[in-house]
Amino acid sequence: MSTSLICATLNLISGNKYKKSSGFLELKKLNGTEIKALLILSIVVPVGLLAAFRFTGILGEPPEVCVERITVEPVTLALQRPLETCERIDTSAQNVWTQESASITAGIDIATYSEGFLESPFYGCDGLTFKTYVNASVARGYLSTVRICFHPVDANAVVFVSEQRWSLDLENAMLTSLRYWSTNETEAYIKANVLNSSCSVSDQIFWVFLDENESHELKITVEVVHTDETTTKIITIPIRLRIAPSEEG
Repeated sequence: MSTSLICATLNLISGNKYKKSSGFLELKKLNGTEIKALLILSIVVPVGLLAAFRFTGILGEPPEVCVERITVEPVTLALQRPLETCERIDTSAQNVWTQESASITAGIDIATYSEGFLESPFYGCDGLTFKTYVNASVARGYLSTVRICFHPVDANAVVFVSEQRWSLDLENAMLTSLRYWSTNETEAYIKANVLNSSCSVSDQIFWVFLDENESHELKITVEVVHTDETTTKIITIPIRLRIAPSEEG
């Protein structure tokens, strides 16, 4: 390699001036103006090359991800208030959304009806105990969040979400927030981040009635966020739970 080429290479790497003198390399420091010019070139040249690559199609623009909101038709489960405590009801409802690459199932399983139960969270009131769950899986893209919300329609009922580890079940998901109670003016919820392309979230719910024998309605809303190469889908799956007065009412 010639001395002139070595000088040029060292100049480019170090920001110093090298010149050939009597067969040796002689170092000369750059002044302030030359350093500023070098810094500007180090920014302008890469940016210019990037713009040129995109203009010529060598480097394409990143794909835009659009947001699509999907709301499924609600499913309603209607019950009649039992005359006394019922330890086993075994009534359920499901609402399902499916697409070519994704499937989400939201559901509730009614377990018991308590009449004047003295312990927490009923404290002498009547109410239902049920399980709510979400099972989701995708073949393309990924799931990011699952949210289950509970909203009593009338003022004479309260919802409590169990915070016990034995009842809150998370598979491939991590709990991020939980509001454990709600009235008709607030909202209880479970929110989790998904750790895989499939997940399952379930918990025990207590629906407490503050009256003697009236009708009530509870809105349960499941929201799942699914993202693939081009679209982020926010899928909302509603379930309505209604209970009518008992026969003697």
